Amino acid sequence: MDETNQKKKLLLTGIIVTSIIFVIVLILVIVLSAQDAKKTKIQFGDKLYKTKTINLNAGDGTYQQKTIEYGTNKETVPILVETPAGEIYYCIETISKLSNYRYNNGAYGDQVDESRDKCYIDNGGEYVTFVANSNKITKNIKTVENYEGELKVVNELRRKNDSVYETTDELEEESFKLEKPVIQIDGKLYASYDAISKGLNMTITQDGSTLQFQTLESLVNTYSGTLSSSNYTLTQNFRNKRALSSGYAVVGKGEEYGVIELTTGNEVISLKYDSVEYVQGIGEFIVSSKSKFGMIKPGNSTPTIKLEYENIALLDAEKELYMVQFNEKYGVVNAKGEEIIPTEYDQIGLNDVKAYRSQGITNKYIIADECIPVMRNNNYGLYNIKGQILASAHYLGLGCENPSKIIENTNAMPTLTVPLSDTITGIVFSTRTGSSTTYGLITTNGTVVLNGYYSAIYYRQQNGKTEYCFDKPSNNEFLTLKELLETRPTVREMINQTKSSKELAEETRREKQDIAHTENNDNKNNDEEDENNQEENNQEINNEED
Repeated sequence: MDETNQKKKLLLTGIIVTSIIFVIVLILVIVLSAQDAKKTKIQFGDKLYKTKTINLNAGDGTYQQKTIEYGTNKETVPILVETPAGEIYYCIETISKLSNYRYNNGAYGDQVDESRDKCYIDNGGEYVTFVANSNKITKNIKTVENYEGELKVVNELRRKNDSVYETTDELEEESFKLEKPVIQIDGKLYASYDAISKGLNMTITQDGSTLQFQTLESLVNTYSGTLSSSNYTLTQNFRNKRALSSGYAVVGKGEEYGVIELTTGNEVISLKYDSVEYVQGIGEFIVSSKSKFGMIKPGNSTPTIKLEYENIALLDAEKELYMVQFNEKYGVVNAKGEEIIPTEYDQIGLNDVKAYRSQGITNKYIIADECIPVMRNNNYGLYNIKGQILASAHYLGLGCENPSKIIENTNAMPTLTVPLSDTITGIVFSTRTGSSTTYGLITTNGTVVLNGYYSAIYYRQQNGKTEYCFDKPSNNEFLTLKELLETRPTVREMINQTKSSKELAEETRREKQDIAHTENNDNKNNDEEDENNQEENNQEINNEED
């Protein structure tokens, strides 16, 4: 009996201990599951990645870095960091890998550059450059032979005016201003959601503790079916697909096109246009109807730029400037729809700037971030970005493109701009002196500090330093910039001067006079042509009567 009771007690004790262990294990599982549920997870398509947190100590505090295991080798890579201020930044390199985009050190266009404080990503449709501590990203779009659908009209028009709107040997460039600069931590570049969304054309949404990343390809797959069921056709053009990452879809019905807001399904730009082109840098759309172009912001009842131009192209996203065409002439319009440069010119900008890439110049429309070149009758002039005329169109050209051909110096490099001081930049211009081409300098505030005199203005690299040179071999004259400033007090005085309102007014009067003279000559030539045609017609009639 005692033995039986003893066995029962042991059995009961075992059951109780087992139950306690089970409860403890269950509690631990629940606690661990709850803690695991709170951990940030990363989802790309159908793949889910768990994160681990690592504390990184920097000069301004402790950063919480989250890492994931990536690839067949389970490599530990950073995915994001949280700053001491609680701001989230995403690792550009890791996101590029997860998106199957190609990540490269250095900036796009730099032939030899392995700098790790900048990078560019090839996402299939464009090259996107990020630079540490910069509030700006740059895109170089891979233009295609032909655009169809809602960009067919634009494509045909741009190809017709190829020499004005873009050069065939350079990729079209866009720039984007960011809310927060790109940062570098522990050798890796990180960017805010704003930069990732604009730069890589993707969305990041949060579902509980899971961050869901959708690439442009994923967004297209997500919305194509939904839009199709509503009888909309989603754009097939890469530049317009990018609107999906901003919550819009460029769609068509037949040969009429507009824009749908994805969250509501509403038409925010009616489907009545011949063409629709997304300007990603500012989030607006260029539209056309009956061969007239304008600019519309989604949801606005009135256009930003009225539909009255023969074409519109973005000049600069950050400055919100547009090149417009009217009566086969070109001008510049600002974001308010105001013409700051009249549509009276044969060309806006330089032909190209590839000769000046070594100076870091890539924008043919805006020089030194301040001046817009214009051309009329094969002569160049300059406006500033506010629309004030700095020089009427009377220069032979801008820049000294072939100095080594002008002088016997193979080290001479093409030069468009010269840094005259910490705040003043000079622009090289050329003019005709007798039978020779000579070069001078005008500042970005419109002051001519050096009249056309030298046979070449160029720079050369010596011992790792850049030296600007002014050369006139026929007179055995040669000065470096330092020597020029030291020996020419007039130049030094002129550098810090700004054109007076009287001088600017005189330039404007002179330019208007030149424009009027050109128009009168054009009208005269047209009248003479009409008279000649009429005489020919009369002669034909007389011949028929005879």
